[in-house]
Amino acid sequence: MTIKQYLNLAWALIPFILVCLGLLSIVVAAFLVATALGWLILGLALILVGYILSPKQDKTE
Repeated sequence: MTIKQYLNLAWALIPFILVCLGLLSIVVAAFLVATALGWLILGLALILVGYILSPKQDKTE
């Protein structure tokens, strides 16, 4: 791959990276408030990332 292809790939992944960083900041803040709350928010964030990455089925008939 050329540098231009790597840059195009990085540019396409920027929204997903920003979502992951946002979720990470929320998880860290929850851990600073309470450990149990941090684990709960971490679990919800992992479920959300799994949902984002899961393959979607085409609903057209």
